[in-house]
Amino acid sequence: MIQIAASIMCANQLKLANELDRLAKAKVDMLHCDVMDGSYVDNLAMGPYVLEEIRAYTEIPLDIHLAVFEPERYIPLFAGCKPEYISVHAEATNHLHRALYMIKEMGVKPVVALNPSTPLSAITHVLQEVDMVLVMTVDPGFAGQKFVTSALRKIKALTMLCEERGLKPLIQIDGNINSLTIPAAVKAGANVLVGGTSSIFRGEDADYALLVQQMRDAAQAG
Repeated sequence: MIQIAASIMCANQLKLANELDRLAKAKVDMLHCDVMDGSYVDNLAMGPYVLEEIRAYTEIPLDIHLAVFEPERYIPLFAGCKPEYISVHAEATNHLHRALYMIKEMGVKPVVALNPSTPLSAITHVLQEVDMVLVMTVDPGFAGQKFVTSALRKIKALTMLCEERGLKPLIQIDGNINSLTIPAAVKAGANVLVGGTSSIFRGEDADYALLVQQMRDAAQAG
């Protein structure tokens, strides 16, 4: 089943309550929450206080993406926001198993993330530990980048590897995900689609329900 995750970083930050109401009406499956430390990526977003307020306001599950170095330092802080998922980058820690175990021990589903230039081999040893794999289809940090088409081969290879091992983690994709890029990604095996400025957040007059449905329709075409 295809799930839609709305990238809340792309929402109007001055009107978050209204944005959350619109996303709830659009029936998105989760909120993708990017946390950036200004070091692992050249950007800063989103703090635990904001995510705690979002968690208190909405029933939409949170999917917290830690684009940070040494994620072990941040996991306890963001686990307190009671998310459904927390993802850590394979490139960002020397102790990937430890980070994933920390997430699991705190009652949150662990996710491992891969940048476009990182090979699948970087996570083959932890696939049995995760509930989802996040395959970045742009370099993390900023919205509006071009979709990296080589990610499609990685998604397909990941899908085949999981099938061979009898594993069924969700496969999430993030980065310029829209009606043009969704069909091929879904065909390759992706089933959690992160929507941002190119698919959902198109201004105050945008019909989020219609745009989310268009993402689901594009997935069906895949």
